[in-house]
Amino acid sequence: MSCPVILSRRSDGGEAAVAQDGRRTPNLLTRKGGGVSRCKHSRGPSTVLRDSAFGYIAPAAQDDRRIIGVIAALLFVASTAFAGSQVTATHAALATSSPAATQIGLRVLRDGGNAIDAAVAVSFALSVLEPKSTGLGGGGFLTYYDAETGGVWTLDFREAAPAAAKRPASGPFTGAQAAAVPGFVAGLGAMHERFGSRSWRELVAPAQRLAKDDLAKTLQRLGEQGAHDFYDGEIANKLVEAVHFSFRDLRDYKAIWRAPVRIAFRGADIYTVAPPAAGGLVIGEILKIVSGLDLSRPNYIHLLAEAERRAAIDRDKFLADPSANRVPLRDLLSDDRAALWRASIDPNRVTPTVALAEPGAVATPPSHTTHVSIADAHGNVVSLTTSAGNEAGNGFPVPALGFSLNDSMNDFSSSTASTNSLAAGNRPASPLSPVIVLRGGKPLLAIGTPGGVTIPTTIAQILLDVLVFNRAPADAVAAPRYSQQAVPEEVAYEQARTPQPVIDGLLATGHGVRARDVIGDVQAVWIDRGKLLAISDSRHGGAAGGY
Repeated sequence: MSCPVILSRRSDGGEAAVAQDGRRTPNLLTRKGGGVSRCKHSRGPSTVLRDSAFGYIAPAAQDDRRIIGVIAALLFVASTAFAGSQVTATHAALATSSPAATQIGLRVLRDGGNAIDAAVAVSFALSVLEPKSTGLGGGGFLTYYDAETGGVWTLDFREAAPAAAKRPASGPFTGAQAAAVPGFVAGLGAMHERFGSRSWRELVAPAQRLAKDDLAKTLQRLGEQGAHDFYDGEIANKLVEAVHFSFRDLRDYKAIWRAPVRIAFRGADIYTVAPPAAGGLVIGEILKIVSGLDLSRPNYIHLLAEAERRAAIDRDKFLADPSANRVPLRDLLSDDRAALWRASIDPNRVTPTVALAEPGAVATPPSHTTHVSIADAHGNVVSLTTSAGNEAGNGFPVPALGFSLNDSMNDFSSSTASTNSLAAGNRPASPLSPVIVLRGGKPLLAIGTPGGVTIPTTIAQILLDVLVFNRAPADAVAAPRYSQQAVPEEVAYEQARTPQPVIDGLLATGHGVRARDVIGDVQAVWIDRGKLLAISDSRHGGAAGGY
């Protein structure tokens, strides 16, 4: 388990360790001026990353193969540290999938930057630290709460199909042909232009210092010339020379500000992204269906799985780029549809997908993704999910630029009859689901996760835990996860965390089950009564930070 401490200021300007129950903890070794602290309360040699100039960063991963090394003036090395962490803060907090990225974001916040500034700096840093999960060749979605106006904004910077794209005669797209026009840089540029406060160059610089060779040069140019160079400058020229994109493909690409999806549930307003992202549709349907079920029943997981199955059926049938196909979101999220789906659930027995709908051709969404949650001292909140596709994008490194492209062309359905079919300029359906929850008009939670099709089901389960069952946010993030899709029929469950009686109960009601190591890597910030609780999932090697 992670060391349950925060750091507080002493009157002499140093730092003193304080347990979460408020007691002083003399067993925690601290050193004024930043450095490494060790906690005897952990099961293994846990290392706490901190820097008194930046704030507190909680324990990092035990087997983190990411690039964490000696980075001038930015990082402190932590080896054999424990995965996952929590930090309580009063001014600003963030959680990311990388201790190094958390350190960079915390520095931006401490230096006066806002949540968007930190999100831009962290995202560029993650493009270097976690190139299998995110990067310049990918895309993503943002949900953002603006404290000045009290408004919630969502930004779609999903990759888009090139104008000349054609599906292969057989099999999936491969090589450079699998890449859609990247939206990552355009998205970060758009959010910074509207809401950022620090200079663009300043925010790109930490990632540039982390990078090597061609990628370092690419980031340097982006910092100097701005995001537009990726789409209409020297970087664009190199992309056109190396890939099948045209200059028009790149110049025409724009990140799109869309109206968010709002889901009213148990006294809270849940905001997330609209199509082509799945968040609003799937999370909304799951919550609406289960809201009329008896969740106190011992077979609660069976009922949840059946709700997830029905939401997945609608996702596979209707989710698409709204500029190309109408997505009847209002009807799909209506009380009437939820009641119809609810009535089709047998409380004691599984309902096979084939009995509910004819399974269509379904694309496999990207599972290599990363999420960042940030709350700043001004009250702004960021929930940002980005992705590079599967594995390391499509494995095609762009010559002289130092990054790999996405393989998002394979996220279109292989069926021409599908609403998610390939067409020039279309954006494929995506499971990404960055969420911000408000209560009484004020932010309560920013949350997101990677995990492909399991992203919306993971978020829905955590929302049910905190809003219905009143579980502590950290307990909800740590709880076992389950995911039911339309196909395959089996319920995926986390092997090391799921109690055997739950598995036995699913089998007794006719479910197939499929064990997985872990599901998701949640990064969240909980905001309550002037306190910020940043939570980085213990399943992987992220870090929470705050001050």
